[in-house]
Amino acid sequence: MYALYRYAQEGRLMDRSSQLNFGVDVGKHELVIASRADQHIIKIANQPEAIGGWLKRLPPDCRIGMEATGVYHLQLADLAHAAGHQVYVFNPRTVAVYLKSLRSRGKTDILDARGIVRYVQNEADEHPLYTPSSATERSVQTLLHRRHQVVKQRAALRTSCQSLDELTRAPFDPLLAAFDQCLRKIDTQLRQLVRADGKLHALATRLRSIPGVGPLISTALALRLSRHPYRNSDALVAALGMDPRPHQSGVSDAPRHLSKQGNGEERRLIYMAAVSACRCALWRERFEQLIARGLPSTAAHCIIARKLLRIAFAINKKRQAYSVEALSGNCHTT
Repeated sequence: MYALYRYAQEGRLMDRSSQLNFGVDVGKHELVIASRADQHIIKIANQPEAIGGWLKRLPPDCRIGMEATGVYHLQLADLAHAAGHQVYVFNPRTVAVYLKSLRSRGKTDILDARGIVRYVQNEADEHPLYTPSSATERSVQTLLHRRHQVVKQRAALRTSCQSLDELTRAPFDPLLAAFDQCLRKIDTQLRQLVRADGKLHALATRLRSIPGVGPLISTALALRLSRHPYRNSDALVAALGMDPRPHQSGVSDAPRHLSKQGNGEERRLIYMAAVSACRCALWRERFEQLIARGLPSTAAHCIIARKLLRIAFAINKKRQAYSVEALSGNCHTT
């Protein structure tokens, strides 16, 4: 068995050594491309014609890595995937930490591209391959992101107005009402988009059967679970940054903190779902048990949130709505 495993690993390494790796620093107007083969740098416009011309000159099955940059990386990622290459879109935060470890003497687009191609060669196997979103999925993702921005701006304005008297606060009331109206329109459009996609709507409906899970988090989780085939529920928990990260060295064992990787808005939504779920008897009892153990309420809610994510994973896997009996095994894991 070990010999077969070693043979498979060696074969995989041989396949990787024969591939060309490219790292791309993506800008709004320009792409800076580095090749691991010779560290050669080329610059092309971030336009479909220029990208297509560069891709045509590449051998088949190259590995092309880039950071997620809002929308600027999408043209390259989609075209490279359509051309048959292996495409990786990395978390900018993760790549930034890696680039710092290279002890570069500065930060330029060229140095970033060379660092990204090294990351592709050494770390890409630990990342999922990029797959393009459908038009509906991309619209839902965009609306969820924009909604998050509106919520943050509304919260900032409300906080700044709390200390004002009624007369001074009056000029800001129309703006707060406009924020509320914008959120209602976004929510309506999200519902329409989800209903138009049968698979997404069916999964979101099943997820809403979980106590505490409302329309927003069910939509976000349905989108994530339909796009990413997670190996297990631990992977889903880690993807939302809800996994506690150990900090241990020798006899020192510091308190664990959430990794907070991934999408911050989805993490906020699943936390709020846990707060809401604790209003029902099942989760309220579990929450009180955690508080009795001496845990603060935030930590207890995070534990409940992880349980909700594990249940969501089971619902997606078994294709059935929530029930305590059918999913009891997922209700008692942390």
